[in-house]
Amino acid sequence: MKLRLTFKRGIIRRPVLAETILETGTMIDIELARVDGSAGELVISIPDENCRSIVDTLRKKNVEVTRLGETIVKDEENCIHCGACVSICPVNAIRYEHNWQVTIDKSTCVQCGTCVPACPVGVISLPKKT
Repeated sequence: MKLRLTFKRGIIRRPVLAETILETGTMIDIELARVDGSAGELVISIPDENCRSIVDTLRKKNVEVTRLGETIVKDEENCIHCGACVSICPVNAIRYEHNWQVTIDKSTCVQCGTCVPACPVGVISLPKKT
């Protein structure tokens, strides 16, 4: 299970993730992190069986938690396979295959959206929020 964690100014300097690991005994894999002095955003991967415990613990610590579902979507029919998205992906979820076709590893994608504005033909999009 992948989760997006958003930290506001009041908790950005607290060891919230370390406390959560210690309290729940769950290993957490950080897949993406963007943190500055005023806010932070992490994408983490956790075992499905520990999801409820992790989510509850983080929310009690005033962390905004969003479960990530469907990853980015690429219009295969209109993609020109230029590779602009390949070099910009921070987790290497987008790559060229041996046949020079751009592919997306949806299990690696963290829905950061970096590739969306990088696509010159606009065939990449994030799933609509529900």
